[in-house]
Amino acid sequence: MKTNTGFTLIEVLIAMLVLAIGLLGLAALQTYTLRSNLAAYNHGQATQLLYDMADRMRANNCKASPTATPPVTCPTAANYIIANTSTDNRTAGVTVSSSHACKTVGNTTCTALLLSTYDLIEWNNAIAATLPMGRGCIAAGNGAGIFNLYITWDDDRSGVVTTDVAVPTGCATFTDTAASGTTADPVFTMSLQP
Repeated sequence: MKTNTGFTLIEVLIAMLVLAIGLLGLAALQTYTLRSNLAAYNHGQATQLLYDMADRMRANNCKASPTATPPVTCPTAANYIIANTSTDNRTAGVTVSSSHACKTVGNTTCTALLLSTYDLIEWNNAIAATLPMGRGCIAAGNGAGIFNLYITWDDDRSGVVTTDVAVPTGCATFTDTAASGTTADPVFTMSLQP
């Protein structure tokens, strides 16, 4: 007659431990995959928002003609430069009212200057609505008629936007810099010459 000494129970417990470790690894992999998919989505949205603003700037950069009646008055893309994203009255917490001259299709009172303000408000609202703690800025580039567009956001969901990219001093909301040993949030840039 054989006596049971409990080896089968130990084998079952070890198998359960191996299975639990495997399931924890699978859960970690799933979490990493979801985080990576969200980061890729945000990267795509940031790229699309940069292209959107570049197209808006190009569309509003018309040429003045002194022979036209009345003379065409057009702004340059410089009207899109945001001197300070915290205090610029075109972007700091502003929304476009339903009665804005550029909101209605075919409205003849929508001037190029009003359109630039409208574009900035819409762009900043889209950034804020699309990206977590999203921030956008437009600054003058290193050449005549060149402009740099910047977008960053809280990619690691830490509650603070930290960057390791040097951005213009006018972009006040980009001043947080990453400490050594920490991960910086992405900054997407685009240079534009309308």
